[in-house]
Amino acid sequence: MIEQTNIRTLRAGTPARLTTAGLVASAIALAALPAGCATRSQAGTESTTEPVPSAPTVREPEVRAELQVKPSEAESARLDVAREAAGKDDYETALRVFRELLQDNPTLADAYTGMGAVHEKRGDLELAEPAYARAVSLDPGDFTAVSSHGRVLEALGRWRDSVLAYQRALMIRPRDLGSNLAMSRLMMLTEQPESAVVFAERAVKIDPQNGDARLQLARSLSKAGRGGDAIREYEAACELVEPPADVMFALVNAYAAEKRYREAANAAEALTRTAPSAAAFERLGWSLFRLNEFDKSDVAYRSAIELDASYWPALNGVGVNALNAWLQGGKADKDPRRDEARAMLQRSLRANPDQPKVAALLLKYRL
Repeated sequence: MIEQTNIRTLRAGTPARLTTAGLVASAIALAALPAGCATRSQAGTESTTEPVPSAPTVREPEVRAELQVKPSEAESARLDVAREAAGKDDYETALRVFRELLQDNPTLADAYTGMGAVHEKRGDLELAEPAYARAVSLDPGDFTAVSSHGRVLEALGRWRDSVLAYQRALMIRPRDLGSNLAMSRLMMLTEQPESAVVFAERAVKIDPQNGDARLQLARSLSKAGRGGDAIREYEAACELVEPPADVMFALVNAYAAEKRYREAANAAEALTRTAPSAAAFERLGWSLFRLNEFDKSDVAYRSAIELDASYWPALNGVGVNALNAWLQGGKADKDPRRDEARAMLQRSLRANPDQPKVAALLLKYRL
């Protein structure tokens, strides 16, 4: 009997990797920094890591002390008016009030932060980013401005700048859950899974009952090749939140990677009930095949094809099951199972021609 191969390929662009050694070292050091601790610069000790070059929009501000203006009582009242308007989705009024405040006091950091929040809420990230950047330059200790800037930079795909921003956020609040989770995501995006694990573990320590933190830790552990640890975190997350379909897929694949095929089949079967799809039934068929439950596997694969007639991984599954049955039955030339194996594998190649293993099967058995 030939062994079925999972021929599914995942093609995705690989993001540029962060190459500055000091950037990652500094980021991981922040994850280990307890709340209230001073940084090296604050403690007066010389850092031995390579300094991180600053990006233009997040560079340390060079603002004279007299420009660090906090809102007056009247300005605070006007800021409240603008924020209330923004809360009611009256964005034009909010922006108008913020601009009026800045005309009178161009160093009012809170007004820039408010403008950034309005632009972000409207989806105008290209306008939100410079507003947050200006707020940070005026008041680098404002956690809301700094973390919001990092969030928008991440959404814009400026991951390196976003890392710098979140580093500063963590210097202000080392135990902030969102900033630690953001750093873990960014380390994943830049292909640094071990660093992602560090920040995700810190997030879980901050809030052990947070399902999103558990999921992020599970994803980073899986990416780092620690399948057994990832499974434990996925299972813990599923007890805390209703797992979305992508999490269940990840759990199925994590079980499969650890050769825990019965658990993979159970998870895949649950997925077909909660979020039925061709991919879910294909995963069920694949798991059952690994358990040598070929009849059930064939049923699952055919269910996938009923949902998507061109879903080539499931076509491969039906084809390989038919091929195995033909081989076990004596390889008669006029056996209908041989014809079905040929038809299914050829359909799969038409759907996805880039499958050398499938083409090799057709040639090897002269299908």
